[in-house]
Amino acid sequence: MPADVREAYRRTVLGPLLTGERAATAALLSTLETFLACDGSWARTADALHLHVNTVHYRMQRVAHFTGCDLSRLSDRLDLWAALLCR
Repeated sequence: MPADVREAYRRTVLGPLLTGERAATAALLSTLETFLACDGSWARTADALHLHVNTVHYRMQRVAHFTGCDLSRLSDRLDLWAALLCR
């Protein structure tokens, strides 16, 4: 896939997440990537990142807020995963 198409897709799906403060954005993107890799398991994500499960919930709520995605929907999770792969 051409780089400009990947970039456009990534910006469309992750847009507001990419324009925030660098440290906060990095934490949200890292948590999102780990959450998706852990098949949406809050507890496994928390263990993998050495966080409290409530912190994972909070970060994922922020991701949902910024992206407009519903993380309980498989199609939204797939969009987010594909956007992360376009980095």
